[in-house]
Amino acid sequence: MLYSYNGLRIMTCVSGNWIEIAYGTSSGTVRVIVQHPETVGHGPQLFQTFTVHQSSVTKVTLSEKFLVSVCSEYNHVRTWSVTRFRGMISTQPGSTPVASFKILSLEEVEPCISYCAGNDCGPYGEQDDEQVFVQKVMPETSELFVRLASNGKRVCIIRAVDCTIITCFCVHECEGSSRMGSRPRRFILTGHCNGAIQMWDLTTALDLANKCLQPIPNGGPTAEELLRLLDQCDLSNSHCSTPSISPYPGMLISKGNTARLKASNVAFLNQSQQTDASTSTSSL
Repeated sequence: MLYSYNGLRIMTCVSGNWIEIAYGTSSGTVRVIVQHPETVGHGPQLFQTFTVHQSSVTKVTLSEKFLVSVCSEYNHVRTWSVTRFRGMISTQPGSTPVASFKILSLEEVEPCISYCAGNDCGPYGEQDDEQVFVQKVMPETSELFVRLASNGKRVCIIRAVDCTIITCFCVHECEGSSRMGSRPRRFILTGHCNGAIQMWDLTTALDLANKCLQPIPNGGPTAEELLRLLDQCDLSNSHCSTPSISPYPGMLISKGNTARLKASNVAFLNQSQQTDASTSTSSL
């Protein structure tokens, strides 16, 4: 359950007789507060504090295995593994940093008011399931990158079957049937500029990604994929309402621009799974 109070993003998890609350602050701090059966009557107590983000925290999710936080600086994601004993968070050995990556998303200068609501990157998923991010790199694109929230690795690429622009998307979970061994299935629904809706089987994509023996590209778009996405956009050198001259298409594929785009791709997407050496974690 997610609450927003006085600028704080709060994720609560009520399991049996204990309560877990994870929230982020505008200064970039992430805190975990718990109330276990042994502390009933004393109120929730501060359990852990993470000071790794340099910008305000916009999202926090606490699942059975991971604590995921997102800050406002290019959707920078930090993930920690959560140690549990008999279902409750434990300090032995405590939370361990797992991944650090970014969900890069370029936005228009004057986006539609409802754009953010229909293009939220996530994370999506139940507390006991694998959570994912849905990355939409360009505002006008027919492709989505689905990535694991735990480590940022790529699950799959969704491409519109009719090559139309994806205007919005959402992740929906359907209840399993009453048959023995059936389980809930997750789907991604995409809305398109021509009014059509397309449905994608996310459960099968996750299963195939877990069974895949071949190396999968690490995370978001590679330098070549980013160049291809940019080549499909009409880049303008003016914000005026009057028609303006777009850059010459050859500029996007010149060697100098290719090198700069590759450098920016590495800097912004931060595909490395190595955690920052400056990570500071304290437990109470």
